[in-house]
Amino acid sequence: MSTDELLTSNSRLNNAGTSVTSNDGPSPKPGLTIYESGAGTEDLRKEVLSRQLFFDRVAEAWEEEHRTSVPDSKMVRLLERLELKPGQVVLDAGCGTGRLVPFILGKIGPEGKLMAVDVSANMLKIARQKFNFHNLVFIQADVCELDAAELFDRVICLCLFPHLPDKERGLRAFKKYLKPDGQLIIAHTASRQEVNSYHAQLPEPICYDQLPEKKQMINLLHRTGFKLLELEESDVYFLRASPA
Repeated sequence: MSTDELLTSNSRLNNAGTSVTSNDGPSPKPGLTIYESGAGTEDLRKEVLSRQLFFDRVAEAWEEEHRTSVPDSKMVRLLERLELKPGQVVLDAGCGTGRLVPFILGKIGPEGKLMAVDVSANMLKIARQKFNFHNLVFIQADVCELDAAELFDRVICLCLFPHLPDKERGLRAFKKYLKPDGQLIIAHTASRQEVNSYHAQLPEPICYDQLPEKKQMINLLHRTGFKLLELEESDVYFLRASPA
């Protein structure tokens, strides 16, 4: 779940917040974008809650902007690279209003399982109104604190990763959720620069939510026990990693 696909239609999201930063981007704010060390538990909970409230406010506008039965060309390119197979168990981390749900279910089939998780109750309310399948479960939670009954073949983060206040914590959680031969996918339908520039123009706390630069991302993966398999930074962002 992210705002990077509203690059040309962001007025609804700006209006949903209480303050908007300048186009030059925000000044760094300690504790919001954490790469080197974890935050205190209470501080971290506040950061997660602030993002939950933001996405609760913008859920209806988000759904209106993205309501379509045909994915755009960039989305199609990303979807084709998920390498999903029948019978797989998949975590849609930051599922929002369920944009990936029909595609994932179509690939994993009736024998597969999909857990779709989001911190926003309002996003999930919309998703539940749209989808009801025997092998699909929606869960409202901090995606870094799941108590899943089984491991996943894929953890898919479409437009989520910048919104994790402690990214190292997030990666460690994703590794814990994956099967030994599973894969983590981090993807955006815009370039890293576009994502970061756009987020910087949105209200707090989203203005601080950034995708790490390549070297920083590789270091994060290494520290959290992942092996980088693929990283494309072009007009889209696509990262594939597996447990080392």
